[in-house]
Amino acid sequence: MTKLIYILTFVFVMGMLNPILLTAQLSISDPISVTDGDTSYGKTNPKLALNDNGELMVFWMRTDNEAFFISTLVDGVFSTPNKIPFEGLNPNLWSGSLGPNMASQGDHVYVTFEVYGEAIYVTHSSDAGLTWDAPVSAFVPPTGRRATIPTIAVDTDGQPYIAYVNTNASEHDAYYGMVQSLDFGQNFLDEVNVSENAAGLEVCECCNGHISVASNGDVYVAFRNNNNNLRDNWLVRSTDGGTSFASAFDVDETDWTVAACPSNGPHFSILDDMVITTFYSGAGSSGSGVYFSAFTPSTSVVGPTINLPLADNTFSNQNRPRVYGSGETLAVVWQEFTNNSWDIAMSVSTTGPEGLTDDPFLLKSLPSSQQFASVIYDGELFHVVYEDSESNTLLYQNVSFGSVDVKEVASANFRIQPNPSADFVEVIKKTNESANIMIIDGYGRTLISNSISGQNSKLDISSLISGYYAIILTEDGEFSHRLLSVVK
Repeated sequence: MTKLIYILTFVFVMGMLNPILLTAQLSISDPISVTDGDTSYGKTNPKLALNDNGELMVFWMRTDNEAFFISTLVDGVFSTPNKIPFEGLNPNLWSGSLGPNMASQGDHVYVTFEVYGEAIYVTHSSDAGLTWDAPVSAFVPPTGRRATIPTIAVDTDGQPYIAYVNTNASEHDAYYGMVQSLDFGQNFLDEVNVSENAAGLEVCECCNGHISVASNGDVYVAFRNNNNNLRDNWLVRSTDGGTSFASAFDVDETDWTVAACPSNGPHFSILDDMVITTFYSGAGSSGSGVYFSAFTPSTSVVGPTINLPLADNTFSNQNRPRVYGSGETLAVVWQEFTNNSWDIAMSVSTTGPEGLTDDPFLLKSLPSSQQFASVIYDGELFHVVYEDSESNTLLYQNVSFGSVDVKEVASANFRIQPNPSADFVEVIKKTNESANIMIIDGYGRTLISNSISGQNSKLDISSLISGYYAIILTEDGEFSHRLLSVVK
């Protein structure tokens, strides 16, 4: 019976091992210009969405000779930018994160913008941005009020929700309002105050927010608060389809107090069982930089605020993060100040938010500055678009998952002794080359991973409980394995 257990355990562990050894590596494409180098289309404030075919749609604006454009990536080539009509309106095209916004569900695409002091508007396309309806006023503020900095989301039925900052004429007494449509943006319901349950009396009057609708219909809005100049970031939730927002959560432990306006708000992504919010803060345990936290809807618990490490530790300035993900796979992009200019940095995880702090990297070190990145994930690729001041266009890159080409040798090129063992084993291999040793349990979890060199190495296994484990040696792109028995 013992021998049978030995063999079955070995087979099971090695079956778990094979996919694990194909460790995911990232493949980063070279930058290409969304407009093929044509600067006449502008490059400001890119936003991303996916159409019903899963194709990337890029929205942006031109601030000189004002215009909105949308382009679709089809078979690796961006379509000629399509100009979105204003119909005689004069929208305010704020730069950076404060400008117009886009969202989609299938081929329903919406763009929201403001005419400051007049109204929040929305325009709708039902054919993935090819043709557009005339703009509709989604919210007209009452006399003495202003509505500004709109953000938009679309539910699974293709209906739009628009959130915005509502202030008095002197931009005080600010709160976040929201309106929604039930007829694809032709008419909108009355305004709902979404921020009334956040601490303090006001929200940040000059910071962008973010809105998204979960697959179950819950509506989330994130915004930066202004509680006597305490600029914490908050996440509010509606569980009745946007009729009310009874739950408010402080997702920011940095407690940044600043009298000036940051002009910079949070961004979040709804995953299967949590909501990841990322934001910039001028305070916190690691100083100014990019942070994130995880909110669990089932328990209404907010996890700790975590600083995202710099991609280049030589420098110390991060800003304007964006996050997107699905399941356990997610990424954050941000801009990082390196060598006297801004570069786009990124962190990718396939193990949920815990993996975001592991290996941040720069997408590409380019001349001049790259800023205001947006990111979206289509299940295979992370798409990233950002402003490039060198080419004066938008640049696009994608990040995908490759595999390490690891070859399994027919016979083990190492041995271990003693086996069984309780506390230590000696690894004896045939060469003096550096190698990696992993010990994996029957669930496929890597419990020990060490680098070794020389023909003889001592490995501490005292942390392992009694049982059978796969011990794998990887050397020069080849791996071999043996079964380790631990007896306490």
